[in-house]
Amino acid sequence: MLKVLQSLAIVLTSFGFVVLVSAQNTTPTPQKTPLHQEMGDTMKENMQERKEMMKDNMEERMEMRQENVEERKAMIEQKRMEFKDRLEQKKDDLKARIETKREELKERLSKIKDERKKQVVERIDKSLDALNERMVNHLADALDKLDEVLERIDERTDKAEEKGVDVSLVRTAIETAHQAIVDARSKVEAQAGKTYKITVTTEAGLKDAVKNVRNALRNDLKVVRDAVKSARDAVHDAARAFAKAHGRELPSPTPSPTLSPSPVESPSPSPTP
Repeated sequence: MLKVLQSLAIVLTSFGFVVLVSAQNTTPTPQKTPLHQEMGDTMKENMQERKEMMKDNMEERMEMRQENVEERKAMIEQKRMEFKDRLEQKKDDLKARIETKREELKERLSKIKDERKKQVVERIDKSLDALNERMVNHLADALDKLDEVLERIDERTDKAEEKGVDVSLVRTAIETAHQAIVDARSKVEAQAGKTYKITVTTEAGLKDAVKNVRNALRNDLKVVRDAVKSARDAVHDAARAFAKAHGRELPSPTPSPTLSPSPVESPSPSPTP
């Protein structure tokens, strides 16, 4: 009996030790105090406020970008219309000068006895003015198209900048292209006001007189074409800069057949002495 009691005591003692150790190893779950709860709520409110501020800032930037886009579009369209108005005014002013020039040419040709040569010279005179007008209109239209392409590049650059793309080089290229278009327009406008006089001295000098005027027109048109080509290349450079900002490469531009210099064809055989 005594042995049984001793064994029972040992078991109870061991069980008590285990309970004590378990109690010591168990960490009580901390209870949130009102202060902790308040701090947590404040942090949540601050995070929500920051999210709302970021959203508001993003919307504000988008609205500002849209306003800037609309302003640029309006400004570009206004400049385009002003250029067309000035071009038309140049053409209107030129009409009276052309009529005067033709009357003077007819008077100078009165000393030429060969009627066929007179008619040839008068036809060439008219054809040179017509060619100049066609080329001015063609090059003006080409600049309008370049302006539209550059406008689209500008808009896409704004969107890329919002996404964090470094577009500083693109902005520089766009500004260079804008200036190239402005310079080319000034040359087209100046060319629109030009007319070419065939200086008649003697019947023997008719051929050289016509040749000189034809060469003068060809050289002037080449200057304007080169300016438009430079504007086209500058717009292409802006497109390449945009592509490069996105890790892409565009091929180099190929010569445009519509802007490449072409000889001024004579509408009829040159008069011979």
